Formats: sequence, structure tokens, C-alpha cells
Amino acid sequence: MPVMKITGQGLCLIAVVTGVLWGCIFAEKLTVAHAQESGRRALDQIRALELKKRAMPAGSPLVRPRPCRPIDG
Repeated sequence: MPVMKITGQGLCLIAVVTGVLWGCIFAEKLTVAHAQESGRRALDQIRALELKKRAMPAGSPLVRPRPCRPIDG
């Protein structure tokens, strides 16, 4: 003879709480994945900025003066 019985209302409450728990687990996984992707993107941007900082700009071509020619006259 059972000491206690689970009522229909109790079963519904257990189902709701289980659904909320799974929803929280799913939301946590999405949040962690989003945070990891944001971290990767930030590190890529930092690396790109470091490479850009190290890169030297190309020099402009030198303009050589023309030699002076004597004018006949």
C-alpha cells in the first residue's frame, strides 16, 4: 500500500519544472557558444591590428632632379 500518491497536478508541475530546467540548459549552451565565438572574433581582431601595426608602409618613389644642361645662346 503506497504511503503517498502523486496527483495529476503534481505530475504537471514536475513536467513544467523539467521543461524549465531543459530550457535553462539549452540557453546556457547557446550563451557559452556565443561568448566563445565573440572571444575568437576579438582575438582575431587583435592579431590583425598587431600585424597592421608591424607592417611598414611602402615608400613613395624618389623624384630625381634632372641634370642642368647648359643653354646655347
